[in-house]
Amino acid sequence: MAMFKQAMKDVATHPEWLSSRQIERQRWNPYSMEGGSTCAISGENFAIVASDTRMTQNDINILTRDAEKIHVLNDSIILTTSGFYGDVIQLKKVLQSRLHKYRFDYRADMSVDLCAELLSRNLYYRRFFPYYTGAILAGIDENGKGAVFSYDPIGCIERLGYSASGAAEPMIIPFLDCQIGHVTLSEGYERPQLTLERAISLMKDSFRGAAEREISTGDKIHLVIAEAGKPVVQKFLPLRED
Repeated sequence: MAMFKQAMKDVATHPEWLSSRQIERQRWNPYSMEGGSTCAISGENFAIVASDTRMTQNDINILTRDAEKIHVLNDSIILTTSGFYGDVIQLKKVLQSRLHKYRFDYRADMSVDLCAELLSRNLYYRRFFPYYTGAILAGIDENGKGAVFSYDPIGCIERLGYSASGAAEPMIIPFLDCQIGHVTLSEGYERPQLTLERAISLMKDSFRGAAEREISTGDKIHLVIAEAGKPVVQKFLPLRED
């Protein structure tokens, strides 16, 4: 009995995991995180989507400075994604093929509301091996109003006035909560109207502020503007490159 107690005491004071001997195991991970950030804002008759163009590996190795994270699917639907870039490309191809089939069958483009439900179902189908992306779908709905739909990796959908995903999401969302959601403004104060010009200015400020504080966000801002009754406009704005 005394030997047993001594053995238990030795195990408690000197467990194997505290020994200097390390066990190395090969583990395969199908995902990687290439960084970057995306954001979308909707207004009365417009929707704005923006992303940076940097793709990184392990936060410090820059793979490319011209990564495409915003995909214009048609004149009223814009998809923006961040996360594992292989899943970003695959998700874009899946949606493009579904929209092409819809156009062939019905001789018309799919609306952003239908595409939002389609994207949610496709993400849910892959829930046991999900797309490792933070997807945001934006565009102009059937009533001519701006729409932004936010998703988690398994297809939970929510229509919001603004949304963000990616590495700088914890910095962009509080800024937009203050400037657009007015969560810090008292009831008696007047809330400024969200115009297209103000939304573009807020988008620029949010990415410039994030680039100063987040290492995997930078190089350029890819800005896409969709307005009711007008073609989609794309712009590239400089961002810090270090």
